[in-house]
Amino acid sequence: MTKSIVNFDPLDRDVQQNPFPYYARVRKESPVQFVDSVGAWGIFPYKEVNETFQQPEIYSAKDFTTNSFGEFHPVPEVTSLIATDPPEHSRVRRIAGSGFRPGPMKIMAPKVEKVIDRILDDVERIGPEFDMVSDFAAYVPVNVTADFLGVEDPDVREQFKRWTADTLKAPNRHILPEDELERMGKSRDESRAYFEELVEYRRSNPSDDFISMLLQAEGEDGDTLSTLEILSLVQIIQFGGSETPSHLISSTMLELFNRPELLDEVRKDESRALPAVQETLRVNSPVQMVFQTAIQETEVLGVTIPKDSMVFAYIASANHDPAVFDRPDEFILDRPNLNKHLSFATGAHHCLGAPLGRMMCARAVSKLLERFPNLTPLDNDPEWMESYWVRGLSEYRFTTGA
Repeated sequence: MTKSIVNFDPLDRDVQQNPFPYYARVRKESPVQFVDSVGAWGIFPYKEVNETFQQPEIYSAKDFTTNSFGEFHPVPEVTSLIATDPPEHSRVRRIAGSGFRPGPMKIMAPKVEKVIDRILDDVERIGPEFDMVSDFAAYVPVNVTADFLGVEDPDVREQFKRWTADTLKAPNRHILPEDELERMGKSRDESRAYFEELVEYRRSNPSDDFISMLLQAEGEDGDTLSTLEILSLVQIIQFGGSETPSHLISSTMLELFNRPELLDEVRKDESRALPAVQETLRVNSPVQMVFQTAIQETEVLGVTIPKDSMVFAYIASANHDPAVFDRPDEFILDRPNLNKHLSFATGAHHCLGAPLGRMMCARAVSKLLERFPNLTPLDNDPEWMESYWVRGLSEYRFTTGA
C-alpha cells in the first residue's frame, strides 16, 4: 500500500475549515494516495477525478449508499439511482429525467419566486438580525423541494430539515453515541412512512408535482418505475434538494460580501447572480468528494488501487486544479470555462436537479439583495461545518440595516 508523503486528514478540523491549501499540496506531491483516517483511496487532480465519472467499468457507484448512509438508507430494498451503474442507471434516469426538462422547470419558476418571497417576509419579521444559514438559506431549498415533490403540509416541510440533518450524519455513524443513532433511525423511519403515504395519495390524486410525474411516466417499451423505485428517487430528491443548495446560497453570499465590487455588480443586475452561484459551485463546492468503488485493480498516476477498494474522488480539489482553471483560488465571475467544474459530477451521474438548483439559488441571492439593500454581515470570518464530505457554513449572521 502506497502511503502519502502529505499529512492529509479530512477529519482534521483545520482541513475542514480550509481544505484548499491541503488539496493544492496533495495534487502536487501525492495526487493519488491512501487516506488512513477514512480508509479510502483519494484521487485529487481534475483529469483523474473526471475520469472516475467516465469509467463506470472501473469506478462503480454500487457502494455509494452503503458507504454514505449504511443502515440509515430509507429504501434499502432497491438500489438507489446514485448507487447504480449503466445500463440499469440509464433506465431509471431516463424516466426520472422527464421531471427536470424545460417544461416542468417553467412550472417551478413561479413557485420558487413565491417561496423566496414568503421566506424573506419571515426574515423581515425576525430582523433586524438574522442567521443567513438557519433563517434563510436552509428554508429556501426545503420549501422548493417540498413544492417540487407535492408536499403541502407546512409541518412536514419543517421536518425535512431534521430528516436531512440526521441523514447527513450517517457517514460518521461509526463514532456517534447511541442516543444520536436512535434519533437518526427515527428520522429514517418517519421520512419513509411519510413518503410512502404521499406516493399512494398521488396515485389517486395526481397533480403537477414530481411524484405524480413519476407515477405516470413511461420509458422505452412502456417501462415504468416500481413503487419502491419511486420512493428511492423521492428520498434522493428530498435529501439532495434540501441540503446542498442551502450551503450554496450562504456560500455565494459569503463570496460576494468578501468582494464588494462583485456584490455591487450583482445588486445592480440580478442576472449576474447566476454566474456568481456557478463560480461559488467551483470555489466552494457543497460536496467535497464522491464515494466510489474500484471494481477492478487499476493504476492511476503510477499508484495501484486494489480491487474492491473504496475511492474518494475529490471534486472540490479538481475544481481548484490550475491545470484546468486559471488562477483557481480566485473568484472570477466570468470565468470562460466555468462549466467544467465537477460540483454536479459528470457523465452518467451528472446531477438531475442541477438546473433547478442553479435557478433556485440565483433567485434566492438576487431577491435577498433586492429586499435588503443595506444588508450587512456581522461576522466576516464565519466558521464552516465539521464535515468531511459536505462544505457549508455553520452560521453567518447579518443585519438587514432596517
